[in-house]
Amino acid sequence: MQKRKKWSNKLFAGLWGAVLAIVLVALIIANAVALNYATIITTYFGHTTSKVENGNDSAIYYESDYASDEDLYQAGLEMCETVEGEGLVLLKNEDDALPLGEGMKVSLFSESSVDLIYGGTGSGSVDTSTAKDLKTVFEDVGYEVNGTLWDFYKGNHETYSRSNPSIFASQNNFAINECPVSEYTQEVKDSFAQYSDAAIVVIARSGGEGDDLSRQLDESEGGGTYLELTTQEKEMLEMVAGAGFGKIVVLINSCNAMELGFLDQAEYGIDACIWMGAAGQNGLSAVAAAVKGDINPSGHLVDTYAYDSLSSPAMQNFGGLEYTNGSELDNLSESYFGVMTQYTGKNYVVYQEGIYVGYRYYETRYEDAVMGTGNAGDYDYASTVQFPFGYGMSYTTFEHSNFTFTPNGDTFTVTVDVTNTGSVAGKDVVQIYFQSPYTDYDKANGIEKASVELCGFAKTGELAPGETETVTVEVDKEELRTYDADGAKTYILDTGDYYFAEGDNAHEALNNILAAKGYTTADGMTANGDADKAAKWTQSTLDTTTYSVSDTGVAITNQFDSADIQHYYPDITYLTRSDWEGTFPQTLELTATEELKADLAAGPDTSEEGYTMPTMGADNGLTAAMLIGKDHDDPMWDDLLDQMTADEMITLVSLGGYRTTQVNSISYLGTTDQDGPAGISATLVGGGTKCMAYPAEVVMAATWNVSLINELGVLIGEDGLHSGVTGWYAPAMNTHRTPYTGRNFEYFSEDGFLAGQMGAAEVQGVQSKGIFCYIKHFALNDQETNRKGVATFSNEQAIREIYLTPFENSVRSGGAKAVMTSHNRIGATWAAGCSALNNNVLRDEWGFTGHIVTDYVGTPVYQSALQAVLAGNDMMLSTSAANENISPYKNNAHVMTAVREACHNILYTGVNSAAMNGVDENTRIVSVLPLWQTWLIAFDCVVAALILVGVVCIVRRCRKNTAAQTGKQ
Repeated sequence: MQKRKKWSNKLFAGLWGAVLAIVLVALIIANAVALNYATIITTYFGHTTSKVENGNDSAIYYESDYASDEDLYQAGLEMCETVEGEGLVLLKNEDDALPLGEGMKVSLFSESSVDLIYGGTGSGSVDTSTAKDLKTVFEDVGYEVNGTLWDFYKGNHETYSRSNPSIFASQNNFAINECPVSEYTQEVKDSFAQYSDAAIVVIARSGGEGDDLSRQLDESEGGGTYLELTTQEKEMLEMVAGAGFGKIVVLINSCNAMELGFLDQAEYGIDACIWMGAAGQNGLSAVAAAVKGDINPSGHLVDTYAYDSLSSPAMQNFGGLEYTNGSELDNLSESYFGVMTQYTGKNYVVYQEGIYVGYRYYETRYEDAVMGTGNAGDYDYASTVQFPFGYGMSYTTFEHSNFTFTPNGDTFTVTVDVTNTGSVAGKDVVQIYFQSPYTDYDKANGIEKASVELCGFAKTGELAPGETETVTVEVDKEELRTYDADGAKTYILDTGDYYFAEGDNAHEALNNILAAKGYTTADGMTANGDADKAAKWTQSTLDTTTYSVSDTGVAITNQFDSADIQHYYPDITYLTRSDWEGTFPQTLELTATEELKADLAAGPDTSEEGYTMPTMGADNGLTAAMLIGKDHDDPMWDDLLDQMTADEMITLVSLGGYRTTQVNSISYLGTTDQDGPAGISATLVGGGTKCMAYPAEVVMAATWNVSLINELGVLIGEDGLHSGVTGWYAPAMNTHRTPYTGRNFEYFSEDGFLAGQMGAAEVQGVQSKGIFCYIKHFALNDQETNRKGVATFSNEQAIREIYLTPFENSVRSGGAKAVMTSHNRIGATWAAGCSALNNNVLRDEWGFTGHIVTDYVGTPVYQSALQAVLAGNDMMLSTSAANENISPYKNNAHVMTAVREACHNILYTGVNSAAMNGVDENTRIVSVLPLWQTWLIAFDCVVAALILVGVVCIVRRCRKNTAAQTGKQ
């Protein structure tokens, strides 16, 4: 046997030396990356970077009402089921097909039946490991479920499963992938007969962070939009219709408004349909209870459901639009003190529809078609809208009577008697709408008016058969104001006749108004209205002063002229009800002008004239706890802020990802902040948090029950107390501008008033427990496509009346203490860098007192911390020090003054939160190494030792080999 030749010293040392060098380099890189993302790693493991000395266990400023985590969790499960139960919307119920009643044998159809949508993707993800599935909840109500069919879907699921959008995907592949009928075995088909009392079919559509829904599916699925039925779903429904089931019930498991015309197609034989949205952790139990009849659905739609989901004017300019010279805009950048700041900005979206979003379009054009005004064309409401905004049925019937309307100075009082005229108990909703006059002044000044706008609502208690409740709704006169951007340049109250009406939905309310005006079906109405459910109130003069000054005493005037597309392109028109046909939007193709390119590339003004460098590092002997309960403008804040060093201030402002950092000089412990639009979630950043995932925000809104959502908010606050989370990145306040927005699940509605009422109630509840809410995404983040850096153009009236309204209500009525800005631009300016938005409107007009954080700051370096802090955005949602570009300005008086005020705002929120529990004025905070860094050091030592041993071994082997060769010689 031939003896193996030994490696030479050079080869041996070179090979193993290279291996050790690679290990060393990898170790250095791993340490650098870990330290760069220390914030998020610390949060993920639930470790701490500080130690409390002289803590005071009796210093409890916010206390839980629950003795244990388990008690709270059980309360959350019950609330989850209650909210889902009140948010379920009964869309169809032919011949009282529902409820099914006791002891049914049912078959559950579609791949989605075994793969339900419980929330959204990204920050809206729900941990389904402990959530019940559809089969279980129907068995829980005593039903027998077709196990053969269930197992068939489960067995096929790897092959046929929905492709859900993902925040981490560069481009999502939207697909339903419903199992084809050809795959159903004879055994499966034979099982239908044994479980034939009812077929329950789930139609599901997912949405999530990072992408909007597809408007073009693959041809293999029919080539339609994501919100239509696919070929395979149609074939499945036809199979079900021909299989002899006693009843066919459809569950709509989607938070986006689908095209539901198929519900009325004879070939599918559908008897009933319930919209369920996304049910959260335990809401699915309510779905089964409603189908059986233990729960009577009382939800109402928060969006308009059109037969054609592409029919709205907003859909004409939505999604991925790019300037024809976009390549020139991709890397616009400027250098500040050697720091390169990049302002990517080749994408745009134009809200050319103005205020005509959702029902404000569909109902207003309907009225003009009835009245023969506004060049409405051949618009046919009945074939356009299937389910109007506010629509919802019940297992019982209600009669509304004795409508009264009483002006009371700054308010109007509306009362309605609601009587349960059916045979089972149930709840109903009273919806109040108003109509403003559309005057010559409006037409001359570009002011648009919707035919109906929601201005008040209330949900009844549970009414027994024959029981009557008198419902009172107070309407603030301020709701009648409109924004006049061209004439008075402020809010006005038009002269003329205002109509108020109640109705089961927006369309019925409008028909009641039309009836009061004398119109009937002979004029083209879809149904005769009831003039007794409407009232007229007249404003005798044009009022341009009453609403021109805010509650804070600040004059309200235009702030968003540069966000108007006409600022750069004067010839572009917005949709107007004066000429529907002539101004209906077409997809805009824009070439960026030189002025626009300059504005997209513009950096912040850092000039120091008029500024004095603030005091830093003083020894005033104060601690953060001494400021608990002090007003934001208390002089003591100056003394406290004087103690902070420049590095402390910059760190507090720049590293605000999932926390606010500790500040040792003032003994401030910091806070832990978490995501999750429907409850505090650890899906993205860990931390071991066990909190309830409630039904999606759109389901919350569909309850139309403000007090219930307030109670839900209290439980979310309790979750924060029990899990150590003090700041919550929610609720989200953006608008369902179109049915295709990826995050419609975590936004309340297409209507700002409804969204604002729900948001304010939830915020009040959460913050009552000392957990501050970051209402988001401020503002105009109404699509996910190109959300990072897209220039969003809209006019001032639409911005204020449609898109800012939910935020305004949540601040002025809800008392929100924190705000998260958005990735997009307002016009050419990044939202976080828009002083008009953050300072002039939010703080000055609305009286916001608290702090503002950006949305997550990652790769897109147009998100400049310097630009943000100078525009009133206090903190960066950043987990990496690499995104900090303020340090070069440590000696700039202007910048450091802004940084100091940002710290003031951050600390004001923090010291008045549950983060101060256990801390008093004698408590001191000292830094400690988080446990994971101890692990890392230990790992480094072990690897370094192994490398050293390796080097020694290499040297010894080479010496030994050299000695052996020398001996032979």
